Parts: sequence; structure tokens; C-alpha cells
Amino acid sequence: MVDDKVDIMDVIALNRYLLGSTKLDAQQQVNADVMHDGKLDSTDSLTLLKYVVEILDALPLTAE
Repeated sequence: MVDDKVDIMDVIALNRYLLGSTKLDAQQQVNADVMHDGKLDSTDSLTLLKYVVEILDALPLTAE
């Protein structure tokens, strides 16, 4: 979430954060909020995963 490349490690890091087993710094939290709704949740994680497996063509998304 900091190296300008989105990969499965970013999804794992976000999931660990959501489970409370790791911390993300402020910039990582901004980067992980792919829905741009001001909160980090499973929607962000699923969206990142869809991007990694090429179901989505681009990030970032905007909240609907």
C-alpha cells in the first residue's frame, strides 16, 4: 500500500488490520480506502482483491 503497486500482500495487510492483528500507518490507511468513504472495511478488502485478480480494471473507485 506504499510501494505504488497493488498486490495480494496489500489485501493481506488490510485484512490483518481489519482483524486487529496489525497496524497501518496514516498513508497506508488512505491508500487502502479504495472506496473513498472514510472508513476501512471488508468492502475495501474485496475491491482490492477484485483488482488484484483482474476483475476490476482500475483503482481508485468512488463510493456510490
